[in-house]
Amino acid sequence: MAQLSATLADAFATDPILQWLAPSRRSDRRLRKLLAVELEHYVFPVGRVLTTGDFRGANLELPPGKWEMMVPLSAAIGFVRAFGPRLPRARRLQQLFEGIHLREPHYYIRYLGVAARFQGQGLGTALLRPTLDRCDLEGVAAYLEASTERSAALYERLGFVHLGEQRVPNGPRFWPMRRPPGAA
Repeated sequence: MAQLSATLADAFATDPILQWLAPSRRSDRRLRKLLAVELEHYVFPVGRVLTTGDFRGANLELPPGKWEMMVPLSAAIGFVRAFGPRLPRARRLQQLFEGIHLREPHYYIRYLGVAARFQGQGLGTALLRPTLDRCDLEGVAAYLEASTERSAALYERLGFVHLGEQRVPNGPRFWPMRRPPGAA
């Protein structure tokens, strides 16, 4: 899990939302800790992690009906350690995401990240393809929140449609996006 958290921390080191939430330097311990807690208590119990054999990138997906974040007390302690005094900010952000989240059955892509030095080589698309194929096979949508215009453009090329620009209160913009099944 440490290698996976490190890759994701590197991939999201300059992400506007994560930097607003937990400011850090490149691959900082705080960001690694946050991602490790999410992996252990949110994604691994109900979801699936797709990664390259050498951990250059990862796709964290949650199946239909399992996107809401329900975490045990042990995870809450991990979030307190990761966020410190920014914990109320993190909770407000999670409530915002939950409030606008897609309500129809869908696969939720929590994170799709590729280590910075490997970006732009098609790894993100390759990591996302099994999820999109599964969505098409099962006839359900895919959903995610794009946190940069660059990532939103990638998702558009893969058949995702903008559901409207959103803004974190006193923070960055993001774009909820839905991909209908069969949009390949």
